[in-house]
Amino acid sequence: MNISDYSTKVKNLADVFASIGAPVDDENLVAVTLNGIGRDYSQFRISIAVRETFFDFQDLITLFISEEMRVVSTSSNGGSQESVFYSNSNRDRGRGANTSF
Repeated sequence: MNISDYSTKVKNLADVFASIGAPVDDENLVAVTLNGIGRDYSQFRISIAVRETFFDFQDLITLFISEEMRVVSTSSNGGSQESVFYSNSNRDRGRGANTSF
């Protein structure tokens, strides 16, 4: 399930609670959203959770959508940031590199 679908599902559940007189405040909505996302977003979830600045639900979803686009882009490029770093850091280290005397 993508972030947009997931956030819609969470928001709809919050609306149901509100309709029966048990509204979910933004802080709990953010906590539920952070706890329910998949493993692909674990590092992102931790980075949001440790911030001193509170993100409201809408700001959180905007950040998640940006992160989702980054994750999809990274996986479609066939590698992680670590592998990209490794391949770039080992450039010009083959035969003949840095052979000036």
